[in-house]
Amino acid sequence: MKRLSWFDGARPGARRLGRWISGMLRRTVSRVSDEQPSAAVPAKTNRRQLLGQLKFLPALGLASWPREAKSADAAVETVDAVTAPTRIVINSEDSNEYWRLKTLDLDSERAARKQQRMPVAKIGNLTLGRLICGSNLISMNMHARDLHYVNGLARAYNTEERIFMTLKKCEENGCNSIILKDNNFRDFRLANYWKDWGGRMVWLADVITRDIRQYERRLVQHLELGAASAYLWGGAADTWFSEGNPDHIVQAYEIMRKYDIPVGIGAHRLEPIAFCEREGLKPDYYMLTLHHDRYWSAHPEENRRFIEMYESNSPDHSQYHDNMFCHRPEETIAFMQDVKVPWIAFKVLAAGAIQPREGIQYAFDGGADFICLGMFDYQVEEDARLIQQCATQAASRKRPWR
Repeated sequence: MKRLSWFDGARPGARRLGRWISGMLRRTVSRVSDEQPSAAVPAKTNRRQLLGQLKFLPALGLASWPREAKSADAAVETVDAVTAPTRIVINSEDSNEYWRLKTLDLDSERAARKQQRMPVAKIGNLTLGRLICGSNLISMNMHARDLHYVNGLARAYNTEERIFMTLKKCEENGCNSIILKDNNFRDFRLANYWKDWGGRMVWLADVITRDIRQYERRLVQHLELGAASAYLWGGAADTWFSEGNPDHIVQAYEIMRKYDIPVGIGAHRLEPIAFCEREGLKPDYYMLTLHHDRYWSAHPEENRRFIEMYESNSPDHSQYHDNMFCHRPEETIAFMQDVKVPWIAFKVLAAGAIQPREGIQYAFDGGADFICLGMFDYQVEEDARLIQQCATQAASRKRPWR
């Protein structure tokens, strides 16, 4: 007969103990969601002292460690299965910044001064900062090439509270709009940001579907959640065009025009935008990729194919591997010179392969009117400052500002 260990015999109790330990750890380390600022980790408590206070927890925590996670891959799979991460605030600086942002009055004199530094422009009836917050760091679509740990790392860092902090910091620095999908809105309970944090972020809806029969239903789902604008997802525009169904682009545009919102059309390739111009469509903005190809992971021009980003990644370094989003940047810049529709450029850093100042300056010089960047909270202030500086340096660019 197999000898039973204490752990095997006490498994249900161990699980209950593990849940109690986890709850106590969350309350001890991160009280920011349920208590007043004075109850957070004391300002003089550093990480070493905090770990000393919790030194008994690792031994007890063994009882609650998931027995199924026997490898690094299994642990990553467990992380990826989570839809809305739990809070992680581990030091007094995080706690203090959380409460500063949550209680920040965006109409205060100090906040207003910071917001006024951001250059703004109009899209339809919306006045937006020229920096727009992307959503891939919320949806965890990191375009990490062969760095398989990055999505899990982003998910562990970008907790619900951290995302709220990021949004408020964006607004504080004049970035007052965000690209969002409805599942992002639901998964991270973003309605609470507007309700509990005093947020006023304008939501541009990225309506994800390639089925034109489902387009209006999906659009309405976003609008019912509070989206102020919507645009045709680039994945749909690219696919429909490549499959010989560009009329679907026109149909989606006409569906969006039925609603009282600014309407956009997105693409990762120039051809769908050129088609819209030829057809005489008049969207309120285009959402089009722009970045140069002078970075290490860019594959050779002769190997680039129109629809490659929707196919399986190649293990061949000379082929596509989630690494390029604007095939012909010079041609894109030349074509957009005469386009009078405001242009939101995205993927301007080639998903992190290009340094921020270089990518932003290239996009503004090339004619982009707005820059969409996915940002973690610690990147917001620097990116806002770069937008201000690069827009000033691009004052003499060829394409007029829209």
